[in-house]
Amino acid sequence: MTLYTADHAGLFSRIAGALALAGANIVDAKILTLSNGMALDTFWVQDHLGGAFDRPDKLAKLAVLFENVLSGKLKPHIELSKPGAIPSRTRVFTVPPRVLIDNKASLGHTVIEVNGRDRPGLLFEVTRAITGLNLQIASAKISTYGEKVVDVFYVKDLFGHKVEHEQKLRDIRERLLAVMAEQRAAQAAAE
Repeated sequence: MTLYTADHAGLFSRIAGALALAGANIVDAKILTLSNGMALDTFWVQDHLGGAFDRPDKLAKLAVLFENVLSGKLKPHIELSKPGAIPSRTRVFTVPPRVLIDNKASLGHTVIEVNGRDRPGLLFEVTRAITGLNLQIASAKISTYGEKVVDVFYVKDLFGHKVEHEQKLRDIRERLLAVMAEQRAAQAAAE
């Protein structure tokens, strides 16, 4: 699935939220912010059973969700917090969460890598946390390997600079680890 739309703060998170609400599992994604102010985002998605997300009714529902989420009529964080909004999946594998932050891998961006156990809505929660930390996601590479996600984000602060203040870097790491810990808490409660 490829989207070309005007870029704005939180766009990637909203798209991930709409996909989660539609029941799509993001297995890979590449996002780009173009110099003309547009975003070009490509997602590889599956249904909750690991099959193709290609049924006409699901695609129609997704189109409506995209329109409502991008227009602000629908708030993914509210909808996803409702019981039964997304199917829960109980897994037997444990994947310890890890957040790596690197300011040497890119000349103009801070690189954040998040590793952990996958679950429905995880990408939405991670990107929402990044946006909540007042960071702009310039590009991202999202990968899912079975139970494990490896998500890499190239970010800048609101002024268009790398994040270099030590306290801010600690805040980023702690917030993203907390998102991953919420996942572990949800898993423990389900078991």
